[in-house]
Amino acid sequence: MSKLSRVLVRRLERIARREAQRNAHRNGLLHMKIVEIGGHVMRRYAPAFDTSRLSGDHDRDLAWLRRNFGGYLLPPPQSSDIVVTEGRPHAFLAPFPSGGTQAGSGEHISTTDHARRAYAVDLVGRAGRAPLVSNIVAALVLARAIENSRPPFAKIVRAAAMSAPVVSLHAPIPGFEQAMRRLIEVPGFIPGGAPNGIDGDYLYDDTSFAGSESSGRTYIQFIGVNVRRVSGAALQRRLVNALTRDYPVLAISEKSECIPSEIAIAADIDLATGWLDYPFISTMIEAMHGAAGIAALEQWRQAYDAHYLTIDDVVLAFRPGRSAPEVIAVLASLTERNRIAARDGDDSEDDPASSGAGKPSKPKQDAASSEKTSSGKDSGGGWKRDKPSGAEVIQPEPMNETVAPGRASLTVETLSGYGKARTWALDLKVDLADYRTGSLAWSDMSTKLLLYGAPGTGKTTFARALCNSLQIPLVVTSVSTWLQGGHLNDVIDKMAKTFAEARALAPSILFIDEIDGIGKRQPAEQEYADYWNTLVNKALELLDGAVKSEGLVIVGATNRPEQIDDAIKRSGRLETHIEIPLPDVATLAAIFMHHLGDDAASLVRKTGSDNVGVTQTDKEADDMAGKGVAQ
Repeated sequence: MSKLSRVLVRRLERIARREAQRNAHRNGLLHMKIVEIGGHVMRRYAPAFDTSRLSGDHDRDLAWLRRNFGGYLLPPPQSSDIVVTEGRPHAFLAPFPSGGTQAGSGEHISTTDHARRAYAVDLVGRAGRAPLVSNIVAALVLARAIENSRPPFAKIVRAAAMSAPVVSLHAPIPGFEQAMRRLIEVPGFIPGGAPNGIDGDYLYDDTSFAGSESSGRTYIQFIGVNVRRVSGAALQRRLVNALTRDYPVLAISEKSECIPSEIAIAADIDLATGWLDYPFISTMIEAMHGAAGIAALEQWRQAYDAHYLTIDDVVLAFRPGRSAPEVIAVLASLTERNRIAARDGDDSEDDPASSGAGKPSKPKQDAASSEKTSSGKDSGGGWKRDKPSGAEVIQPEPMNETVAPGRASLTVETLSGYGKARTWALDLKVDLADYRTGSLAWSDMSTKLLLYGAPGTGKTTFARALCNSLQIPLVVTSVSTWLQGGHLNDVIDKMAKTFAEARALAPSILFIDEIDGIGKRQPAEQEYADYWNTLVNKALELLDGAVKSEGLVIVGATNRPEQIDDAIKRSGRLETHIEIPLPDVATLAAIFMHHLGDDAASLVRKTGSDNVGVTQTDKEADDMAGKGVAQ
């Protein structure tokens, strides 16, 4: 867990402990006295119950406190004509031990008593409700967005301390918008009083500005697709109206295109992150179950892709009382369910026969009713997110393991016949280690490769070996996968999502097979020139610095490098060009030895003995034939 993630989670835990202590005071379980320390006014609590029952065993005392005083840690009931006596008495009479004194009575209290009372007050705070899982998830997503942002953390802190900052938050995670909104409105999470959000739709002009009379710090929020209701000059006028009143502005969206340019340009803080991934789940396990829960996660890592998960899925899995293995089992089931649902959704939408064979098409007026909610669920209760790109995610195999007795795992180090490609990969491995230690910038590394050669020379095998050698995920796609959408917008969308999926797993490898399928830019007068020129231009945009690609190794493979647009092969894009030649006899022998392992040695011995026998028999036959001719 990173330092920032730990800080935000501990802040939520302190807020939960403080709330439990305040409820205990309201219900009579704690005494409270206002004191001034160093110019700061603070609450000082003391137990109003018999502390002699405490044994000093933290877990045992915590269970005893929850069992006997759990009701006192909840908010007191609101005043009502209905009297409820079950679960909590009307008044609490503290049974103090003989000779004991209450805090604040003016009598001398020994050091031992002070320590016992401080221990009791701390137990009361920890016995209350834990932070909501949804808030912990949102805090970890926020921490990752801050860590991934380009401005340094100190600059973000200074901007957050402004009286009216403009903040933009974006993450393509279903459920992100509402989870982040709940986190921001947790009392005490953001300094300056409990935030009170006003929807941007209620901002009009100077004469009809709709303010809020409630307590707390007012801020203006633009959430999700609702931001698009107002745009252009009207939106800019509303922003000015909010900022002239020193109201912070916050835009939260799962889709980056839903954040208007007016807010993006004016933003003092612009944070964005990718989908949920394995490191995030690992951090979540550590936050909820400690370092001991990481071991259970290793079994799940190899078989499932965390980017299929939503925030709602994580909340469902991390229920209070569940052990780490139980949480992992639920996450695995949810991931597999979502993966199958996403695949089936692609099949039904892309297959014309499935839409016309026995299933009536939806009328246009029903399109709105079937639209996804912000949590990633469709109206029918099934899992639905933006259509994935169709790329396959392959996790690296553990190092120093064998796939079978006598056969080494597939790595670049074990490959034969790859020449310059193998050298490039080994150099990249060294550079990646330096990058992870901070001694080398990503821009100084050679991370974009065009791999070409005849069919069957092992370009895809090289990508899988590179994945294992670098120990980073491999995202495999092809131009033919992109073109399955048919319509230009669908193809462009799949291309962009493939890069987004790969960046969400960064550091990772993006392997694009059949990259020559993008083609070359065509003259304007040629048929379908707009279609293919748009594809090439989008590929250029995704490959160069216009899109943030730090942590992304891009390998394009082709059998026909001459069919690729020259701009794609220039510096800054797929600038390194390496050919994989056809293997010679020595290379073929090494390849057979790698795949056959110990079986190859026995095969050679057996074949050698057979050849010796055949040669001897042939020699004898020749001698006999010679004698016959002579006779």
